[in-house]
Amino acid sequence: MPHPTLLLASALTFTSIYMFVRYGYAWSIAVALRQEQAYDRVLRQQLLIDIEPRTALACSAGIILFFGLFTYIATHSFLAGFTIALLAMLLPNLVVRHLESKRLQKLENQLVDGLTTLASAARAGLNLVQSMELLERNAVAPIKQEFGQLLREYRLGMDLNQAMQNTSNRIGSQLYRLTFTAIQMHRLRGGDTAESLDRIAESIRDISRLEGKLDALTSQARYQASFMAMMPVVFLFLLWSIDPQGVGLLFSEPAGRMLLLGVVVLIVTAFIWIRNIMAVEI
Repeated sequence: MPHPTLLLASALTFTSIYMFVRYGYAWSIAVALRQEQAYDRVLRQQLLIDIEPRTALACSAGIILFFGLFTYIATHSFLAGFTIALLAMLLPNLVVRHLESKRLQKLENQLVDGLTTLASAARAGLNLVQSMELLERNAVAPIKQEFGQLLREYRLGMDLNQAMQNTSNRIGSQLYRLTFTAIQMHRLRGGDTAESLDRIAESIRDISRLEGKLDALTSQARYQASFMAMMPVVFLFLLWSIDPQGVGLLFSEPAGRMLLLGVVVLIVTAFIWIRNIMAVEI
């Protein structure tokens, strides 16, 4: 007769598999579809990178599986492998958000020079569309890509105001939204195009100067958040150098691992909280 422990383990395994197939499979598919849509929005619509969302999703799943299995093989601990796999789930999103943030920052840095180019082209006698074509030919990425996409939509028959609105929504920047809104108002009311573009560029320059001042004022708090997040790791290393056996219990005992997991969750939550508080928007 089988041992009761084996019977209980078999029953729990069967119940877990049944619950996953019955309820978790549909939920997993829904999560995968949402993640695929997020990759499509960020990679293809915002970053303008020709990568299939399903390919990006498969690469993300491969990264999660690799880190989980590698940790399990190295530590022979299912809890450690599962924890690292959960943390690895954040890695693809962090990479994508980092690329999105860097591209957005570069786009905002190029905006004033782009408006200056448009104003100079307008003084030379070109209309707004021709000025944008000149900017698209002479600029560098990523602003070259965005204005190229805007002009392609316009050439396909879309209204210029709608094309500019699509561009501002795709970029997701308040500065570009303000710029295109001001250009649309100028097209409705008329006037000197070059002078209007110069005023818009000056306004954007003042806003960028104010944002830089705010970043300088809040930089100390952001550095303190990073410093405080690293201090537990430093203290853990110091304690390990003093009492390696006692600190080793945190990694070898289940209760110690749960404590470490809770500490990591609290540190990450506090770090994100402080960063969000310091993220002042104009």
